[in-house]
Amino acid sequence: MTLFDQIEREGIGPRLYAQPDFDYLNKSARPGVAAIRQTLEDRFSRYPVAHRPELRAQFRSDNHQHRSAHFELVLHELLLRLGVDVKVHPVMLRTNRRPDFLVTSPSGTSCYLEAILATNQTREEAAAEARKNQVYDAINQLNSPDFFIGLDPIGNPETPPSGQRIRAFLTERLAGLNRIEVLALLEQENVPGFEALPRWRYEHDGWTIDFFPLPKPESLQGQTDVRPIGLQFSGFELLHTKEAIRNAVQQKAGRYGELAFPYVIAVNVLSDFVDRTDEVEALFGDEQWPGEPRVANGVWRGIAGPQNTRVSGVAVFERLEQSNLPRVVSCLYHNPWAARPYEGELDRLTHAVVNENKLKFHDGESLGTILGLPEGWPGE
Repeated sequence: MTLFDQIEREGIGPRLYAQPDFDYLNKSARPGVAAIRQTLEDRFSRYPVAHRPELRAQFRSDNHQHRSAHFELVLHELLLRLGVDVKVHPVMLRTNRRPDFLVTSPSGTSCYLEAILATNQTREEAAAEARKNQVYDAINQLNSPDFFIGLDPIGNPETPPSGQRIRAFLTERLAGLNRIEVLALLEQENVPGFEALPRWRYEHDGWTIDFFPLPKPESLQGQTDVRPIGLQFSGFELLHTKEAIRNAVQQKAGRYGELAFPYVIAVNVLSDFVDRTDEVEALFGDEQWPGEPRVANGVWRGIAGPQNTRVSGVAVFERLEQSNLPRVVSCLYHNPWAARPYEGELDRLTHAVVNENKLKFHDGESLGTILGLPEGWPGE
């Protein structure tokens, strides 16, 4: 049993906007993607045989399920390389639910490890992004020999826009342009940059896009294998990263009731922007003015005092993806009020411990180092 299909691969182009993660990894012939596939198959071969069908089905599913399965596969490999014994989905005495891993150290101590993703996106936002991605793929089918297309979107479409109509809209406007004249607009001294370019607004059910033309360099004029979308502004987005981390941990905190061993939750934070401030505030509460105590809204400290004491620690991984493992930032945060404090091999990662009422960070090995991946992996 393998994760990927045994097929001939020829495509070396970039991933389509709306293309599922697994589909791209499965079909791309790019050397870097081939290296990722080989590494994943190698890890999958060390995953327990009895649990491979379930993980494989999840890995080959939609993006959320795929990313969850990949995170579990990485954690399983991490644990093996830390030299511990790993049982996948161990049977529990008081519940039919099963945590992801039971981890036993060579010293004989054990803990449970549970994995979860944290994302800023709601289901509605994810659905809107999928609708937009369909449009971007349609725009990239546009025949535009002289111009790239710039996009400045605002809002989210409530219903699917018509990619065909938007393509016709752009074709009509591009037809009246002269590349040399537009290039001259960019070179004006009295009007800065893109502000001099013509703009064409398209609106659909809560979504507004301002399009603008970008003259292609002479070396790319007339080439049909170059994507028309040349620049895309992301727009303003209010991020709720600490809330996403907080909600993810709380979702798993009491899932298994009373536990015989320490319980660690591993969180893969899939946010474009995440730092230690988000992580610390999610767990210990929001910061206030210097000298004032934190707001009592953290996972581990509420209005009534310490809470979620079953959770011994939270291992945060910042935007762990298939292609960036050597560069992933991680930290294991120990719960100072844990009913069962954690001690074990996961402390080889960077970890944070409360000492004399202060949170102190201890540098550790990187995820890439433990996994045996060089800095430049996977290449390309």
